[in-house]
Amino acid sequence: MNQNICGLTDNEILELKQKHDFLIVGTVRQGEQEYNAIFKEPNFKTLEATGSIGEKNAIKGTIALYDNCVVVADEAIAVRDFLKLKAVESLAQHMNSFSVSVKNL
Repeated sequence: MNQNICGLTDNEILELKQKHDFLIVGTVRQGEQEYNAIFKEPNFKTLEATGSIGEKNAIKGTIALYDNCVVVADEAIAVRDFLKLKAVESLAQHMNSFSVSVKNL
């Protein structure tokens, strides 16, 4: 495994998975630089609350989603607002990574 995501060891990542269940890593690239944030999957309560905030102010809704789902992030993401906005896009990409099918019975 030997991951070094957000400066965490493999064991620290395993501990986070045990604590938060399903995690995703969002990566933002700017030129040659790469920044990571680890997010927990949002639940219905979080989606409802942040969606409600987002109806009035999209930026505030996005920041609320970041604040409620981020587990750990590279320092640059923690201090640069635009990186936060880009990092939270990974949650939307995660949602779009699912596929569904239907069949009439």
